[in-house]
Amino acid sequence: MTLVALYRSAPLRQRISKGYSVYVPGHGRGAEELVGSLLAGPPPLPAGPSGQPHTVRGSARARAALWVDTGRVSLHDPTTRARTAEALAVSVARVAADVRRRGGLLLPTGWQQQPDPLAGLCADLHSAEVLNPVQREVFTNLVREHTASLIALGGRQLYGPGGVAPGGSARLSRSFDQVSTRYLDSCAPEHLERVRTRLRQEERVGRLEVMDVSPLGMPEAQAGEDVTVRLFDAQVTVAGTLAHALLVQALSMWSRDLERTGRRVRQVPQFLLEQNRARAVAHGLAAELRVDQTRRTEEPPRTQSAGRAVRTLLSELLPYLRQLDATTDELAPFFLGVEMAGSAAASGFVRNENDLLAHWHREDRTALAPERLAQGLATPDWLTADHCGVSNRAVGHGSWAAARVWLTDRLAGPAPQPDRRHEAQPDRRHEAQRDRRPESRREPGRPAPLTADQLLDRLARPDLPAPEVMDALRSYCRAGGTLDLTRPLRSRGRDEARALRRVLRPRAGQRVRCEKPPVSWDDATATRALRAAGEQGVALMHWDLPAQDRARVREALRGMGRAPGGVRTVLLTDTNYTAREDERRGTVEVLLVAPREGTDR
Repeated sequence: MTLVALYRSAPLRQRISKGYSVYVPGHGRGAEELVGSLLAGPPPLPAGPSGQPHTVRGSARARAALWVDTGRVSLHDPTTRARTAEALAVSVARVAADVRRRGGLLLPTGWQQQPDPLAGLCADLHSAEVLNPVQREVFTNLVREHTASLIALGGRQLYGPGGVAPGGSARLSRSFDQVSTRYLDSCAPEHLERVRTRLRQEERVGRLEVMDVSPLGMPEAQAGEDVTVRLFDAQVTVAGTLAHALLVQALSMWSRDLERTGRRVRQVPQFLLEQNRARAVAHGLAAELRVDQTRRTEEPPRTQSAGRAVRTLLSELLPYLRQLDATTDELAPFFLGVEMAGSAAASGFVRNENDLLAHWHREDRTALAPERLAQGLATPDWLTADHCGVSNRAVGHGSWAAARVWLTDRLAGPAPQPDRRHEAQPDRRHEAQRDRRPESRREPGRPAPLTADQLLDRLARPDLPAPEVMDALRSYCRAGGTLDLTRPLRSRGRDEARALRRVLRPRAGQRVRCEKPPVSWDDATATRALRAAGEQGVALMHWDLPAQDRARVREALRGMGRAPGGVRTVLLTDTNYTAREDERRGTVEVLLVAPREGTDR
């Protein structure tokens, strides 16, 4: 075989406009006056890696806000991105010092005690370079498809001396000049004019710039030839903003791959996009998002948590993040917290900067004082630090360390497989004798085992007959390795996970309550459960015990080894709860699934 051509979509440039608000204690309109005077005589700002000096600008729609603009910068490798972050942090610190010299404070957007909080609410703007109209169309539609996930990840709420308000995005919940993105069939002038007409009819505005993703950029940000993403609220730190810039860069590369191969982005129904957008704005990462089931209209609506949607998006972007040589430190602010919150048993992990401010306030009631935050914004090293990582390390050092190892492995990519086409084929008879595991032998024509997500998707169908539930469960059990449904269930959202556990739990006569961790499969309770599984096909072992004993149950199950008779064990529940008088209790549930006689054994 001859290699004819090799394509790789390299990153293009991006313009970052980093937003903050101005607060003047004790003055009603002092912030607006201060912003006006600063824009009339801005402080000198450093140049970025491209050699172009940063600029500071304002907006007539957010009169108490300021943006530090990098101009078009290249973000193609870690060294350049680090230099971009350092230069942006120095610029923000200089603007903060100039604001303080004029009698005000530069603060993260959302300060509750602002006379007019709306005047200081602003976004971080990311304007991605495109090379032709098709790239413009595909990139706009691709970001549009992931609107709810990006809002949930980058949303910021109001904060003040009493803590952080619950919810997703304070800016978008109060905005009158930003609407959801419309699907673009093309970027031809006549089609864009039809989009403007539709906006006038539906939203009473006729400008494309009011959409979450502006296909013609933002002229006020000198980004008239780019595609501007307006979904991210202004972040507290430069590290958070650069992490989002890396995300936009990966989306841009993905869209260029689609354009090069002649593919387009599917059209998510507008009503569904707006419904999920509203949920993300209201609830952030706690939102339950409806899944697009356009091709499966006979099924009832299914939801997934915003956290799971974010994790899925980030996984899809991994090939492009690898091309960018993204590092664990760069991705940690928005990757690790979401992953730990979705997979670890502990709670309280910081997933975004809403969580970060809430964590700071829990640890120190004065942490959100304006003087302290303004001091941080005046310190470049503070702006580029990964505060989310520091907080997560304090919440669960072991989970944090394991998550970093996991992310490092994901960024390294799958190990290359050697080309074995010209090697001698092994003798399959010896393999069959060597490996006697029940799941290792599959009859010809039998479908591959179900994955955990495929199993849960199948069980989510309404009124599924009990035999089909057993068939799906047995198919899942044919997979090798440890069978653990706790993590996939946690990513489904509380209500859906509860319903799926109800489907998986057998009837009362097939449930065995256990008082203490087992020693072996010969224990009385284990024997009773094995007998029920053999007779009925499935049984459940249930432990309800002090929270500190949960780990003993898991260790005991691992020490017991494989169950006899080809029975497989599936971890269904492993969690803590608060009982009466604030007692911490733990619940562990394990399904015992017997093979079908004569086939799975």
